[in-house]
Amino acid sequence: MNCAPTITAEEFKTIHNALWELDNVTRQLEDVLKPELYIKLAKAGNAIRKGLGGAYQQDSASFDQKYQHYDTVKSELGLCSTWSIYQVEDLDQPHPFENAAYVVHDQHWGGGNEVVKSISGSTWVDLYKAADAAIQASGDTHHGFIEDFVAITDKPGHLRLITGS
Repeated sequence: MNCAPTITAEEFKTIHNALWELDNVTRQLEDVLKPELYIKLAKAGNAIRKGLGGAYQQDSASFDQKYQHYDTVKSELGLCSTWSIYQVEDLDQPHPFENAAYVVHDQHWGGGNEVVKSISGSTWVDLYKAADAAIQASGDTHHGFIEDFVAITDKPGHLRLITGS
């Protein structure tokens, strides 16, 4: 190679997922292929994994840094829920939802009642605080992982909170 190429996060994800698929197919073919061919496939997967070693380290460090940031915000604000939208680099930055005024949370346990909480600003932290308040008000703290916000098309200014456990 005559240069030091870089890859985007999306390209890294594509290669990582293809490697995972290659590993699955290789395992499935273990008893079907000649041992020499199976070994070649396994070695090729290992070589790709080794070549991506630096990218895996960078990805892990980035995840750790984001998680620390989320955890610090959670502690400083006394929140109970866990931020799990890892595409967000900095919770102090503005979120992309224009005119967002309310977070709507469907209660997972019984009744299907909605909890609606107002959003006090335009940053991801403001969404975090509103989502945390909605989760606490719902009584369903089992689903305390904030995974996404989706604009509700027939209710301008309302974001549906997507949670997980």
